[in-house]
Amino acid sequence: MRKIVIIISLLFAFVGCSTVQTQKANIPITSINQSERFQLLVRTGNAVMDKLVYEMAYQQFSELLPLREKEPFTGVMEITFVSSDQSWFVGSSSTVGTATAYGSAWYSGSGYIGGTAAVSGSSSTISSGGAFTWQNSTMFIVVKKVDGERLWIADYSYKGGWEMSGWVVNTPDEAARLVVKRLRDRFESDFSK
Repeated sequence: MRKIVIIISLLFAFVGCSTVQTQKANIPITSINQSERFQLLVRTGNAVMDKLVYEMAYQQFSELLPLREKEPFTGVMEITFVSSDQSWFVGSSSTVGTATAYGSAWYSGSGYIGGTAAVSGSSSTISSGGAFTWQNSTMFIVVKKVDGERLWIADYSYKGGWEMSGWVVNTPDEAARLVVKRLRDRFESDFSK
């Protein structure tokens, strides 16, 4: 058992840790809230995930930003999210794979706009032994005006194998919920400085 714990610890050390990078425009949040109306758009590569991430993001960010679901819009908040399973097996070896192809369509809360929809799929092999599984996820958020001026940009790379949260965040929707909440907190922190 001790060898397994040492091996797991070494594995986590090589996986890398989660990172977040943000940039914000030099504009006060009060000015944004008084003059803007943002449309929330989400792209995940999966129709169910599009809706889940949309609702999670709307719930978290509508407290801080003037998100609207009806025109006129003065800007957009674009969220792109991808997540994949990573596993480490104790016992016999096995492979688990997921693949996602992304179209150019964005989910707007009431349907898709701007192109083709996305397709996703997965495959797995049955194995004997135990597995430790976690999520590796990336979320990009861009808040920008219609004229293209970017007000806030975020790039979050979640490495569930490195964090303690990785033991309980085992599905893409759980990873999305965690990352959206963390980015909401980061947005609030960035604009309170």
